[in-house]
This record gives sequence, C-alpha cells and structure tokens, in this order.
Amino acid sequence: ASIRGHYLPFCAGQIGVAVLRRNDHGRFSAVRGLTTIRNVLAVPDIIEKDNAEDIGKTINTELEERHHFTIVRYAYSTKEDKDPGDLGRAMIIDEMQRQELRTIRKMIQENMIGDQTMLAKDGGLQYRHDKIKDLNLSSDDIVQLRNVIGLAKTFNASIPLGKGRARQSIGNLTKSLQWKERTTVIRPQDNKSTSYGWWYLRVRPTRWMYSPLQGIVKVEVFATGQEKEDGILSERADTISSYVLAERNVTPYKADARWATHIYPIYLTETYLRSSFLSHTRF
Repeated sequence: ASIRGHYLPFCAGQIGVAVLRRNDHGRFSAVRGLTTIRNVLAVPDIIEKDNAEDIGKTINTELEERHHFTIVRYAYSTKEDKDPGDLGRAMIIDEMQRQELRTIRKMIQENMIGDQTMLAKDGGLQYRHDKIKDLNLSSDDIVQLRNVIGLAKTFNASIPLGKGRARQSIGNLTKSLQWKERTTVIRPQDNKSTSYGWWYLRVRPTRWMYSPLQGIVKVEVFATGQEKEDGILSERADTISSYVLAERNVTPYKADARWATHIYPIYLTETYLRSSFLSHTRF
C-alpha cells in the first residue's frame, strides 16, 4: 500500500496452536478446546489504530467468521537495514508466541500441566519478559512453568559461548556429542538472574547421520524458585533428557526432512495443525 509517500507491505499469515494428549494406552488425541487457528494481518503503525481496525472490518465483512483476520500493527522503521516485510512477518510470529503462552496459561489453570503431566512444546521458550508478565499467573500457577519444556529442532551453530580461551561456537561444542550425551546447562550471558536455561542433547546415533550436527536437539526449560539464581539443576536436566530420549521413536523417517530431531508427539501435532490450515491457494 502507498501511505504518506511510502510504499509499504501488508503481511498476512496463518497462525495455529494445538495440543495433543496421550492417554494411558499410549494413543494420542487432539484437545479440541485448545486448538486455535487464526488469520493475522500485520500493517505498519503509520496507519492509526482506528484506521487499522476499519481495514480489518472491511476485509472481514467479506469472509466467514472462522476466517476473520486479526489486525496487528508493526513498528515501521526507516532504517536501510530494516525490511518492512521482515518487520511485518516478525509481528505475526510475535502474535503466535502470545497465543502459545495463552494456551499454556489455560492448561496450567485447568491443571493439565503438572509433575506427572509435562508439556513438550515445539520450539524454544525464549519469550520476552513482558510476554511472561502478561500471563498474570498466580504464584502457585507460575511454579508449573517448570513442567513445560521447549524442543528446538534447529539452532544457530555459529553463536559463540564462553569467554577468553574457553570461547567456542555452539557447533564446535555439540559436534562431538555421542548418542544420549548432553552438554552442560547454559544460561544467557547477559542476565545472572535468568528465567530459563538450555542444553543440547544428541537423540540419534552418529553413524546414521549425514552431518556432525544432525540428530541434536536444543532443550529449553523455565527456571523457577532458586534456579533463577543458581541455574538449572544437573539432575533435572538429566531427568528431562531421559524423557526426550524415550520419545525419539516412532521416528518420522523420510516423512519429514527434520526426522532426526523430531520426537513423534510433536511430529503428530505439526501434522494435525497443517491439516487444519487453509491451503496456500485458498488463503
């Protein structure tokens, strides 16, 4: 759209959050009340809020209610290194993360997350502090965040860790991991009182991998209580790693290019979500 002498993109996307639960017999089923599919349209904030809402109303009058768009405004930047399209897409991802956290809050409040019923989330847990604060969880509920883990199938191997002579890239740190081995727990370097920590775990034997980093997942957990100061306990990291390793089969070998870092429940959840989206052509 041409706005005040600027030619700026409107970015549209589908976002979805779904939860699959396993019963005592090992069968998975979707929790229908926790499945959310939404269309989002990101517009530059040069457009006033009221005008953006009018755009949304105009678009939505032509659509079925279940296909209505949520309108969000992204902070337009005139910097040469900032592509407005990237900013718009980032805003859609931001909206998806907020939907994920709203789903986690609902699960905690309905006692669906606990010591015996952990939640494995696809992707990381590195949410901005303001997003966690927006959950408005009680002190009793927020403790249950320790029973939420994030599993990232990909990570940036070039990011450096450590200081001085001990400084090395994540790729160099993880490439020598043997099957079932993990790294030590890592904390963000810019915050001594952190709300999360992570480590890397090899879930597939190296002899079946085509590259040194294939078959390694990044496991993230929230830190609660004293762990915010002392860091994630090694015993806790070992226990969670054993749970992840126990989930590595059935494997979606050949069904997904990322099979080596998939655990089957997350693969099923992704498949279920994709089947719930509109096709690219129809969208």
